[in-house]
Amino acid sequence: MTSGQWDPAPDQDVSGESVASDDVSSDDVLVVDEVVAPEVTPSPDAVLPVWESTGNADVDGALESLHALADTDVTQHVGVFEEVESALRATLNGLVAEDEASG
Repeated sequence: MTSGQWDPAPDQDVSGESVASDDVSSDDVLVVDEVVAPEVTPSPDAVLPVWESTGNADVDGALESLHALADTDVTQHVGVFEEVESALRATLNGLVAEDEASG
């Protein structure tokens, strides 16, 4: 391998056998001095639209909880996701039970 190329499996030789770290020369290592990430400006098309009412108060309440995540500390997101999932599952189960009872 030449310097400046990335080796996806540095601990294996061409035959797939393990290579001891003593067998790896400095020419086999790619050193990156600086990582530059491009600045990304989100496209207006990439912004999610405001959700529309579904007509079901339980579903709308769950969606409102998700909508409010933008103003919530990220450490609380998992709890909100779990609450929303539970509320949506309960709503769906209730709708299925109503449908089965009616016909």
